[in-house]
Amino acid sequence: MVRRDEWGVAHIRASDERGALYGQGWVHAQDRWTQMDGDRRKAYGELAAARGPSAVASDQFWRPLGLRLVVADEYRGLDDSTRAMVDAYTAGVNAGMPASVREEAVPWRGEDCLAVFKARHLLMGVVERKLWWSRVARRAGPRALTDLVRMLSGDSLLILPPGGESSGPPIPLDAVRLPDVTIEGEQGSNSWALGGSRTHTGRPLLAGDPHRGVELPNVYYPVHVAGGTLDAMGLSFPGVPGLPHFGHNARVAWAITHTGADTQDLYLESAAHVADSRVDVIAVRGAADASVLCERTALGPVVARLDADTVLVLRATALDPVPAQYRCLWDMLRADSVSALFQAQQDWVDPVNNLLAADTAGHIGYLMRGRVPRRPVENLLGPVADAPEHHWAGFIPFEAWPSVVDPEDDVLVTANNRVVGPSYPYAIAPVFAAEHRARRIWSLLQERPHGWTADMMAAVHQDVRSRPAATFARWSRDRIPATPLEAVVLQRLGGWDGSLDAESALPLVYNTWREHLVRHVLAERVGEDLAREAATGAHAGAAATLARLRARLVDLLPGLPAQMATDAFHSAVAELGARWGPDPSRWRWGGAHRLQAAHALAAEAPNHWPTLDVGLPGDGDTVRAASYGPGSFQVTGASVARYVFDVGHWDQSGWVVPGGTAESGPMAVNQLDLWTAGQLVPMWYTEEALQPHIVEGTPLAGPD
Repeated sequence: MVRRDEWGVAHIRASDERGALYGQGWVHAQDRWTQMDGDRRKAYGELAAARGPSAVASDQFWRPLGLRLVVADEYRGLDDSTRAMVDAYTAGVNAGMPASVREEAVPWRGEDCLAVFKARHLLMGVVERKLWWSRVARRAGPRALTDLVRMLSGDSLLILPPGGESSGPPIPLDAVRLPDVTIEGEQGSNSWALGGSRTHTGRPLLAGDPHRGVELPNVYYPVHVAGGTLDAMGLSFPGVPGLPHFGHNARVAWAITHTGADTQDLYLESAAHVADSRVDVIAVRGAADASVLCERTALGPVVARLDADTVLVLRATALDPVPAQYRCLWDMLRADSVSALFQAQQDWVDPVNNLLAADTAGHIGYLMRGRVPRRPVENLLGPVADAPEHHWAGFIPFEAWPSVVDPEDDVLVTANNRVVGPSYPYAIAPVFAAEHRARRIWSLLQERPHGWTADMMAAVHQDVRSRPAATFARWSRDRIPATPLEAVVLQRLGGWDGSLDAESALPLVYNTWREHLVRHVLAERVGEDLAREAATGAHAGAAATLARLRARLVDLLPGLPAQMATDAFHSAVAELGARWGPDPSRWRWGGAHRLQAAHALAAEAPNHWPTLDVGLPGDGDTVRAASYGPGSFQVTGASVARYVFDVGHWDQSGWVVPGGTAESGPMAVNQLDLWTAGQLVPMWYTEEALQPHIVEGTPLAGPD
């Protein structure tokens, strides 16, 4: 039986586990078929056949990666229990496929589940960063690159030990040697947990929010799956069985953030090493066929031919078939403790995550899960030669994955910040996210030593106080205005507390000032041409580097030439006056800082598919994150879900997504206003709590 509550959330109740997973596949297909099919096509490089010429470039990137072969190998190697899970889910997808597409749609297959998950996580910024950093090394010199990486690192609040701090880059940068190569060509999240000594109920609380590009329909799908020994509720991926990232069962809750680990290397190989070469035809809806050259070497797929003799090859953990990792999806649903949940991760490969967990016995814990290759630090900074010294020497062993259970202070915080200090013997990544979100969450949690409730945890989601903004405001108090407009702006800015409210003008002043200054700083380090490339967003790796430098700017401010910061302020205020008018009282951060998102198929039927256009508070450094890219303040990443798990008091939990459960109709946007306002939807778990809120029910035949 599938029952839906008043928010459109599907609650599946079956007689056994296979029936429950069948039901999950069924509701995913019913509510998100277009999204699922699009993700599958993207993974295989076949999206243009459905979307037309606009998707050709995507197919030309994804097709040579060979994900179809990778997931076919993994599906064949699944153990019996995991295969049964995947097959039951797949049967549900095919049964739930909307009647309007049934005749022309390709049936769902078990390997498609694995492909969809990989397509959602393969590109998390590592390759893009390395490609642009190689440009910096080539055009500005290797020393300029290592200096830039040092600048991006800085001091950081650590995840482990909780509350610990470290300074300097996470990898040694002395004597780094990089090849002369160029090619044309960031995710975040928060999570935090409190042990019972700090809560009103005496049981743990776990909360957080993943940050991605906001899509319609949303990347996550709220669902409740129950049958046999299985009774789990959380945020799922349409196309994938289970609850890989956020969820709980009767005994334990879990949540992840992106670690930012480096799990992808680029190798310069001789073209003579290409062992498999073919030209694939790409079908294009409404246009002539396109083509793409698909080549491989022993290390992996060729992502570019640099010249007649040299190819650029990608090796990534996600492209190595490891069927055992998917057992985790099944074992997580049935784990009965933090320790059991962590043990279930030992074969997990990609992506590498910060996993927080809490259980009804009162334990909380952290585990960095996933395979991180062991290799020289040069590999982490850019393309390297195909030589034995640059090949992988295994992976960080499971026993050495950073972890803790029941920390002394009963507090855990992750926000993509640095995981461990310099004593850790393995390299995880060359840079991590700035500590601002983690530091702010940590401070808020320390302000109240006891008595935390689920509502209080939810309030943390909405915090828009920015430490960097407050520092810039203090620095502005000694500035001398050059124009009457600057005098007005400085007078307002001097007393500002750094809250980035959508209806305020001061966040617009601060962010515009910071944008002018960060371009000056980057140009000084890598040259005007590369800085301009970053500022225009012409290269994804450049944009990511600019974002990291933007976040670090507040710590660099005391060492910058005072005139540089002053000049940036003058030009920023002049731009604001020209664009927004001479009266700062009429400027609004939310007028410039807008989230605009359209359904993937909106261009084909604009009156059928929903769209988003809303001004947001915060920025990439605030707990309520709403990051922007180069060239404008348009929001590029925000919370794609928010959740609070009240462990053991599950009906007091809550969640929300920017949109809804469906991809069209009223349930596609029914949570949008609550999400914008920072409110949560009730998360009814027990039958007693759920029953009054059921609005419809559908019987299911089951997988057999």
